[in-house]
Amino acid sequence: MSKVRASDVGFCVTDSNANAIAENLVHRIRESTADMESQVNRLYRGRQAYDLDDAAKLDLDRAIERLTYMARTLRDVRKEQQSDIVYLQAAE
Repeated sequence: MSKVRASDVGFCVTDSNANAIAENLVHRIRESTADMESQVNRLYRGRQAYDLDDAAKLDLDRAIERLTYMARTLRDVRKEQQSDIVYLQAAE
């Protein structure tokens, strides 16, 4: 069964720019993670040397939730690209 064209079912991504969007997204993620990795490592190394206030802990929890959601969504995209089965899901 062939894949359904994204533009035919009303998705924001069109067939002609899906690869460009994916490449741009991956590039931006790589740049961002490189910038953030040293800061995360600094927090990790000092994790027992300081106490974060409640607002900082809440912000970390929210950031973890958002990153987890994005990772899960990207895994779903990758999984569907490897699948021969096509199904339609309404765009949000």
